[in-house]
Amino acid sequence: MNTKSIIALALALAFPVLCSAGTPTAPGSAAQKSPEFAALKTIAQSAILNSPEVVSKWHNYKAAAEEIGVARGVFLPRVDATAGVAKESLKQPPLNVKDDYNRNGYVLSLNQMIFDGFATRNEVRRLDKAKLVRYYELLDASENIALEASRAYLDVLRYRFLNNLAEDNYVQHKATYEQLIRRTQSGVGRRVDLEQAGSRLALAELNLTTENANLHDVTARYMRLVNSQPPSITFPPALVGQKHPNTQAEALGILLKKNPALLAAVENIEASQYDIDVRRAAYSPKLDFRARTDNTTNYQGITGDRVNNVAELVVTWNLFNGGSDRAREKQYIERKNISLDLREKACRDTRQTLAIAYNDVGRLRQQSGFVNSQVSQLEKTRDAYRDQYDVGQRTLLDLLDTENELLAARRSAVNVDMDLILAYLRTHAGMGTLLEFLGLEKLDTETPGQNELAQFDASQLCAPEEVRVIATDREALDNRAMAAIEKGRPGVPGAVAPAAPAGADGEVTQQVMAWAAAWTAKDYSNYINFYAPTFTPDGGISREDWFQLRRSRIAGRDAIKVDILDMKVRQDGNDRAFAEFRQVYQSNLYRDTTQKTLEMIKVNGKWLINRESAVPCAGGTAGGCKGGAK
Repeated sequence: MNTKSIIALALALAFPVLCSAGTPTAPGSAAQKSPEFAALKTIAQSAILNSPEVVSKWHNYKAAAEEIGVARGVFLPRVDATAGVAKESLKQPPLNVKDDYNRNGYVLSLNQMIFDGFATRNEVRRLDKAKLVRYYELLDASENIALEASRAYLDVLRYRFLNNLAEDNYVQHKATYEQLIRRTQSGVGRRVDLEQAGSRLALAELNLTTENANLHDVTARYMRLVNSQPPSITFPPALVGQKHPNTQAEALGILLKKNPALLAAVENIEASQYDIDVRRAAYSPKLDFRARTDNTTNYQGITGDRVNNVAELVVTWNLFNGGSDRAREKQYIERKNISLDLREKACRDTRQTLAIAYNDVGRLRQQSGFVNSQVSQLEKTRDAYRDQYDVGQRTLLDLLDTENELLAARRSAVNVDMDLILAYLRTHAGMGTLLEFLGLEKLDTETPGQNELAQFDASQLCAPEEVRVIATDREALDNRAMAAIEKGRPGVPGAVAPAAPAGADGEVTQQVMAWAAAWTAKDYSNYINFYAPTFTPDGGISREDWFQLRRSRIAGRDAIKVDILDMKVRQDGNDRAFAEFRQVYQSNLYRDTTQKTLEMIKVNGKWLINRESAVPCAGGTAGGCKGGAK
């Protein structure tokens, strides 16, 4: 895959998502029938049906359903049959009776509960609610597994793209290195350029190895979740932004109605209440109907059959048991309080998760535009640097550094686009609608009727409030930037410039030293104030692209140091001057020395940079500089 196809592929990922963000589409639309969307649906469905976590939750649900039958059995009569054959020996010394005989018989008994203080009724209702809790836990596990499987699939696609970018980057650095070998062997190229290219080639090889390892790891994670190899489709699912809520408040309202984790916590409260009612049954009498027939042959040695039939109503009422019933009731009241606290926790947790996911959608949609613009500008800068390098106006290090910045920007574009797709899916999962959105089937369960669900007052839950933060006013910041340009700002506080000559030469010298101090301090907003409104960059780059490049280079360095050596100032009239000096630049990434000339013009009484040109020093050393002010 060549460079342009890779970049076109990477940068095009976001656009289908963004174009559909506000477009409602009915289920079964063309988007959901696309191969990419169908692949995502198939992956999520397979993960749900084969996940041990989901299947175990399904077995919990089935067990809870069967447990209801256990409790309901108490409503029905209990019938027992007992039969036995025995050889007995009877001795009654006062009556001088000693007899050995055979005995046999049987007993049939029936026990029917008539009233037990509504303990059985409340136990059945508690288990009905427990079954609903297991049902929502199953849905929650299915939503989570569907999301994690989707995340794993998107990560596989992400690292396939990043691996392609790393391969392309390696090819470019390898080609540059081989070209420099030939130029050096022919005596045209410089040895230092070859060494720099070799260093960057080693870095490209390291990056390629890292991306291969990352792709292996995410593929292994995918196989753990889906239990199969990822499909060969290389494009992410399009139009996942459909059915996205228009506001965060709307999303939170859906959460309160559909999120399974929250609904499980709500149903658990009612189950806890029925548990309390079961314990209160201990204060009531118990009424049972009992019937028994006992038929025994040779009972106590008396020859013949003995038949004993009994039918009775039995009332049992515990009058005192040491306060255990009251203590047990209080115990289960506290358990209900725990359920209330867990419902509040579930509400806050799900609200936070959804708010972050929803905000990520907006953030990533904005960042997608920014990073695509950055890639476009860096491509123009890279092309301009190549032309300048060919005519000796740029060092190889400048060119290679720009290539690496472009690679980082392209990586960011891929990551932003994949994260945006995932943020849409996370939002659906946060609302509890991911299975519905993807059109997935649940494991074999009975959907509860509306009359079976707990009725609750939404005001008792955590407030569905949007997260309120002070939004950044970009227009105000732009106005501040323009005002700073017009007003001009002094050098960085604390930066001490060396003694400068008196007069206009001294003013120019001080301004150049302050410019270098702002650069060293990585104070970009102050740094750009030293450039005149008429400043024109060399190399055919637009003013906006040049400032964007400078921002990325200053912000992307951990530390910067700029030294100004051997400065000479030459006046050209009252409002124009030239400053020539050796500039030694050092950062955590590289170091170089150039002979630089600044054309300074006076604007509203301040000396500002109108044009900037640089000539690399031979061997990258200060002693190898040449050239002079024009």
